[in-house]
This record gives sequence, C-alpha cells and structure tokens, in this order.
Amino acid sequence: MRTVNISLPKELNQQVDRAIRKEGYASRSEFFRTLIRLYFTLRSTNATQQGSFFVPFKKKSLNKIKEELTATDQYSSAFIDSVVKGLEKSSLYKK
Repeated sequence: MRTVNISLPKELNQQVDRAIRKEGYASRSEFFRTLIRLYFTLRSTNATQQGSFFVPFKKKSLNKIKEELTATDQYSSAFIDSVVKGLEKSSLYKK
C-alpha cells in the first residue's frame, strides 16, 4: 500500500473527524479510501450516462463573481468582499 498525504483547512478536518466518528470508520485512511472508491464508482456510472462526473471549472472575473453573489440577496457585502479577497489570493486569480 502507498502513502498519500493531504492538507486540509482546520474546519474541513473537523468535519472529516465528525463524519468518521458518526459513520464508524476505523481511521481517516479508511474514510478517504471510501471516498475515492465512491468517486471512481460514480464517475464510471455517470461518464457512461452523461459524459462527465464533474462540471469543468470555468474561470470568471472577480467582478462577475461579486455581481452573481450580490444578485442572490443571500450574502452580506462584507461576506462577498471577503470571498473576493480570498479568491484574489488563490493560485487561480493571483496576479
């Protein structure tokens, strides 16, 4: 068996740990092996039926993202600004 290391943000790691306890997985490794098996199972099923499992990422301008989030009327302007600032720091949008 090979070892693979991943890094997770604190909040996501906490969610994983809760899911492991709730679902009764023996370890994080078993949890992630199950997710990977599920991914390949769904991918092979959906690929034959619909052509693709995931929708390809299409980069949008940060202004467009801000407009779309604002149009939902679900988020505060402070939250939207924080999302845009976070995206500016991401590798996809870094200048």
